[in-house]
Amino acid sequence: MSGRRSLRWRLLLAGAAGSVLVALLAAVLLGEAFERAAGRAFERALVNEHAALVGLLEALPDGSVALRDQPGDARYQRPYSGAYWQVGEGPSALRSLSLWDADIALPAARVDGRREVLLAAGPSGQSLRVVRQRLRLPRANVDVVAWIAADDAPVREEVADFRALVAIAVGLLSALFIGVLAVQVQVGLRPLRALSEALCRVRSGDQDRLEIERLPDEIVPLAGHLNELLAHHEQAMARARHAAADLAHALKTPLAVLDAAAQRPGPDLAAVVREQGARMQMAVRRQLASSAGADFRARTPVRPVATTLANMLAKVHAERGVMIDVAVPEGLRFAGSSEDLEEILGNLMDNACKWAATRVRVGGALDDRSGLSLWVDDDGTGLSPEQAERVLSRGVRLDERVPGSGLGLAIVDDLVREHGGQLVFAHAPIGGLRAQVVFAPISAGH
Repeated sequence: MSGRRSLRWRLLLAGAAGSVLVALLAAVLLGEAFERAAGRAFERALVNEHAALVGLLEALPDGSVALRDQPGDARYQRPYSGAYWQVGEGPSALRSLSLWDADIALPAARVDGRREVLLAAGPSGQSLRVVRQRLRLPRANVDVVAWIAADDAPVREEVADFRALVAIAVGLLSALFIGVLAVQVQVGLRPLRALSEALCRVRSGDQDRLEIERLPDEIVPLAGHLNELLAHHEQAMARARHAAADLAHALKTPLAVLDAAAQRPGPDLAAVVREQGARMQMAVRRQLASSAGADFRARTPVRPVATTLANMLAKVHAERGVMIDVAVPEGLRFAGSSEDLEEILGNLMDNACKWAATRVRVGGALDDRSGLSLWVDDDGTGLSPEQAERVLSRGVRLDERVPGSGLGLAIVDDLVREHGGQLVFAHAPIGGLRAQVVFAPISAGH
């Protein structure tokens, strides 16, 4: 299975990426927090050292400053050890032996006597943290600046060690989390495998429907839709079998009549063949209409179909000079196949062309409450109420001089009923008959 299409790999990659990002963010935040905490602890220790140094200072009778004792840290006695102190400025300043002959460049001290923490470069390229304060001792003639400094390399090493430890821990935890996630995905997708196996059993005939009761709540809607699809498929198969049986039954009698007429030919043979052929054609069309009517998903634009039929029928009735005007708005859609729409409009338009004097008009409208309406008007003689009733009967022709089998409107009526609609007749605004089909609203897709 391609990783690009695998749901398992998608879940694993998404979970792993999320866990790694969270782990990296946590590692960075932990490292920053530890570095700040270690830095503050280092500075507090340095402040305490500075306070101890200040406590050793005393003012001499001549106003100068001296140390009662040397600070106890042995590092102050080793040159360039990384720990330094100084009291005062210039040649008379008191300095630790660790400074040796080096000077540490510092900006001017604050004049308000507040303690400050600085960063400075020490001997041998050391990175120093400095605690400094300007103070005045009792009986001293001038202010004294005292500072103490220490190399923060131990802090940086401690932070680096902590970051390495966190990286290892985060890596192990990420691997553990991804492993747990893999197991979770495996367990979570198990119902889908069970659903696939159940579909295989349905296909093999071992069971008729999916057992929804044994599935998780999240998959129950999908299984329910699949069961509905299976039921629809069974109904379609049953309709197909019934349609085949009905068609065979409908063709049985006309074929028997044709066979008998062929064995005893007479002067009315052509009429018999024409009549029985029309009956068989009607039977076939009715079965096709019934089968096509089950396609509830199709949505067919009306105007292109009406325009195509108008162009074709204009050529068929060219000798009579009938003009066909298509006034169907754009956007109207018929809830059915294009074949059904062609059968409905084709029969209505052909019938109108046969009875029209000079003009046929095709129109349509859509209403949210009444649904889709399509109509075909002609400027012929129209129909009386009695004729409108008779015209839907099988094989009825109101005028034998007009060509046809008398089945077109009956087929239209069958098709319209298959689609939940109604065929009605009314007086046309242009003077003749209006044949109108009205389909009840099904959805916004009309």
